[in-house]
Amino acid sequence: MQIKRTRKFANMTFQRKLLFYSLCLSIFPVLTIGLLSSYIASRSMQNVVDQNHRYMLNQMQVQLGQLTKNLEIASIYIATNLAVEKSVREGPGIDKLNASLEMNETIRRIRSTSSIRYNVSIIYKRFNNFIYSNEYSSDKIEQMRLVSILEKMMPLMNESFVVPANTFDDQPDLLLFRPVPINSGYGDGVLVLHVSPDDILRFVGSTEHGRGTRVLVADEKGKIVLSSKQGEMGRSLNEVVPAVSRESGDFMRTLEIGGKSFKVQVQKSAQNDWTYIAMTPMSELTAQSDRIRLSTWIIAGVLLLGWSIIAAALSRRMYYPIRRLTDRHMPLSRNEKSLGDGLARLGTYLEQLADANRQLNDRLNEQFPYLRQGIFQQLLRGEMSERELLLAAEYAQINLKGSYVFVLVAEADDIPAFHHMYREKDRALIHYALPKLMEETFRTVPFCLGFTPKTGRIILLIGMDDAGEEAKALLRRYADEARASVRSYFRFPVSVAIGSPLPGFTEIGKGYDEAAALLGHRFILGGDITIGAEQADEALLRLNRQTVERQKRIVHHVLHGNLVDSRKLLAEIAAELSRTPIRPQTAMGLFAYMLGELDYMLQQTGCDIQEAIGIDFYGKLHDLRTLPELERWLAGDLFPAVKAHLERESVSKQAKTVSEVIRYVQEHISEEMSLQKAADRFGLSVSYLSKLFKDESGFNFSEYVLELRMNKAREWLEHTDLPIKHIAERSGYASVQNFNRVFKRRYNLPPGEYRREKRQA
Repeated sequence: MQIKRTRKFANMTFQRKLLFYSLCLSIFPVLTIGLLSSYIASRSMQNVVDQNHRYMLNQMQVQLGQLTKNLEIASIYIATNLAVEKSVREGPGIDKLNASLEMNETIRRIRSTSSIRYNVSIIYKRFNNFIYSNEYSSDKIEQMRLVSILEKMMPLMNESFVVPANTFDDQPDLLLFRPVPINSGYGDGVLVLHVSPDDILRFVGSTEHGRGTRVLVADEKGKIVLSSKQGEMGRSLNEVVPAVSRESGDFMRTLEIGGKSFKVQVQKSAQNDWTYIAMTPMSELTAQSDRIRLSTWIIAGVLLLGWSIIAAALSRRMYYPIRRLTDRHMPLSRNEKSLGDGLARLGTYLEQLADANRQLNDRLNEQFPYLRQGIFQQLLRGEMSERELLLAAEYAQINLKGSYVFVLVAEADDIPAFHHMYREKDRALIHYALPKLMEETFRTVPFCLGFTPKTGRIILLIGMDDAGEEAKALLRRYADEARASVRSYFRFPVSVAIGSPLPGFTEIGKGYDEAAALLGHRFILGGDITIGAEQADEALLRLNRQTVERQKRIVHHVLHGNLVDSRKLLAEIAAELSRTPIRPQTAMGLFAYMLGELDYMLQQTGCDIQEAIGIDFYGKLHDLRTLPELERWLAGDLFPAVKAHLERESVSKQAKTVSEVIRYVQEHISEEMSLQKAADRFGLSVSYLSKLFKDESGFNFSEYVLELRMNKAREWLEHTDLPIKHIAERSGYASVQNFNRVFKRRYNLPPGEYRREKRQA
């Protein structure tokens, strides 16, 4: 029935909705102001009562503190008086009449100076528990059973204690016990002070206050010491107000007591751990707000009747411009049926346009950080013309400046140590921070942009207006500063190679090859150094382009299992190097560079070259003594081992990787999830993971995440009572609105309506 009403309202024409909303707007302010006023009045009344409670309890603590203090002082005066001590030692009797008279006079004098009325009894423990009283007869004293009360209370040595009134049968007064002499431990005599409840109330004032408020006081054992109802004195707090006795510490809240609701405030005394309670019936606090609420509903009813007549007449004229706009921009065809009214069709069409726009923006924002790096990666490979570069730079918001371009390549001197120092999770952060640090160092040049082509290597593109010696000297100085900063902040040394000036950005592929070749001079000049083009080994530069190109092709053939071509190219490089008079360290550096490229490409596919060959290949490389020996090891051992490892691990590792990615997504579905985040988590490139996930699972990554979130959301909606806000958070959506929009687009129903429909079914 509820679902039918909801659908009926949703299919209502806008004109009728306008009438409905007009009526709501006419009475909503009145209801809001009235109900808010009633709420404010109730809160104000409760705040006043809360303040009165605090004041009363504080006053009561002061008064009772003064009362107990006076009683303690009086008991100490009497217990330490020499006449009283003498009477207790000598005992009662006619022969001790003088001592008894002196004691009686002393007690009368002390009582006359006290601000609280009390009576005195003295128990002569050593004389058969004889009891003296200044007020009560022997029959009355015997009826009070003071000795029995003393034995039941079991006091500590020399410590006074208080017994609230009515704690025991035939005990109408509050009793205070203290030993006489004061340090005798209740062995010689006992002083008892009697205070009637009327005298206590007379001293502290009334415990009944306005609006039905009453005050109770309980001692540390939960016995009621003070109450306006004398029958409650001496009873357990749990019997009178059990709801309060179950709480601990100070609090102020509304509690049910005896079937009625009370505003209760409780305070604990820091002096003697007594509990002070103030209670006011809630019916007294809400009476005024109830009257305001009734008046509000009466006024709202009158307004509803009058405004219904006015709204019915005006709603048709107000709807006319909307109908004209809908008919003009979204006319219905002959075979098309209206979905309600024109405004609903117009709203549906605009919502579809907005959803499509948001999807495009989300995809663009996800790919935008890789756009700039992709542009320059294409430039390094020589795959972009001048015109294409200008269009791509404008789209990626890159302002290319400078008449000349310098390519700087910075690389860690010890790649294995770099891998050991920064694990996979940390490398992404390092590769983000390194270019930023170096860009900051070169901030005064016209143009500077850095990116990471491979592990441990940074490329900087520098645009300059001059290519003379001053410009080169400036770049060398900045490069030295950048190396010092990296060594200081990241704790590993890097070397920087500066290529020759280039006439434009489309030529940076040549500059990169030159700068990469210059890094080979580290094997001669040492690490942590800045190397310029003027320091190049001429023989090495002559070999540079052909050798680098051959090395890249060798890596490509090895990765694709083509050992014949890779061995042929390796033989060509070895023959060329044997005819060229270059240093052995330089030649060794070229092969180390090739192995680094192979290591990087294998890491991109999720493989480890160390695992493939089972040895430290860098160490093996430096152990070889001759070029033929190096060629035989590469062609006969390393390349076949890599091929076999790739063939063995390809299928199983891809499936395992996708399985791990799927499990990771399922475990973190409530978090923000993107292809980049998953790629960083597993140390893969975005493009490789996207293709691998599609090939293995049949889904695009984003489609799988969306499908998983929607399935989880449907399960929670159908089988739990979780609020939709919590379901949106668990599904990884930052806002309920975004979750509702995606869910409705997928299932044609909002989440709430989907849950109701499934529950009805």
